[in-house]
Amino acid sequence: MRFDDKVVLVTGGGSGIGEATAVAFAEDGASVSILDIDEAAGAAVAREIEASGGRALSFTGDIANAKDVDHFVSGTFEEWGRIDFLFNNAGTELIAPLLETTEPDWDRVVNTNLKGTFLVTRAALKHMVSTGSGVIINNASDAGLRGIKVNAAYSSSKAAIIQLTRSTALDYAASGIRCNCICPGCIRTPLCERFNAQVGARKGKTGTEVLHEFVMANIPMQRVGEPEEVAALVTFLCSDEARYINGAIIPIDGGLTAGM
Repeated sequence: MRFDDKVVLVTGGGSGIGEATAVAFAEDGASVSILDIDEAAGAAVAREIEASGGRALSFTGDIANAKDVDHFVSGTFEEWGRIDFLFNNAGTELIAPLLETTEPDWDRVVNTNLKGTFLVTRAALKHMVSTGSGVIINNASDAGLRGIKVNAAYSSSKAAIIQLTRSTALDYAASGIRCNCICPGCIRTPLCERFNAQVGARKGKTGTEVLHEFVMANIPMQRVGEPEEVAALVTFLCSDEARYINGAIIPIDGGLTAGM
């Protein structure tokens, strides 16, 4: 298998894209360490992996909290003695235009999405630099590539993750570490459901109605993506087949951003 004897960190691994990616890495032979703010969800995915013959750890914590992050990364290293891959997937959303965005709202979104990505990356990089190898994949969004209404804080945080990816790729490539960024569009996840439900509430529609209208009007493939399709991209980018891909910003959105 591609990732025998490898160790991967997955934040937000208890649901959606994180869950699918954690399972995909395990199926490819990697030992998987999950950090999720939902203790039950993260533990359930770890048990699923172990029941299928894989190795998994589950940590509970907030990526915006440096102590939680250090416990996650150091605990994984103490258990398995190495860190090969990091998937910075955890994030949160906010549906609000700028004038409706409070300072606590802004801080919550930016601290989770941007600061959290920074904290986990910094903690994992220390181990990767010491071994001279590693791959970091950051999960941004189509919202980081294009403007979206009622989305000021979220879009800003995701655009910043794209630039953090580029800086990391430039600074650490010579140390044997690659860093790339994926930008999912409409993927069938709990976050997507919450997002569309909030947009729909502003329009007097259901989240399902809003999503269907958006997909048919804006996505050439006329469907939402599945978490497993995103997981396949993440595992590919961590594989040796992608060893010359560094600093890339890759949409996975059914063609949504192709027509900007």
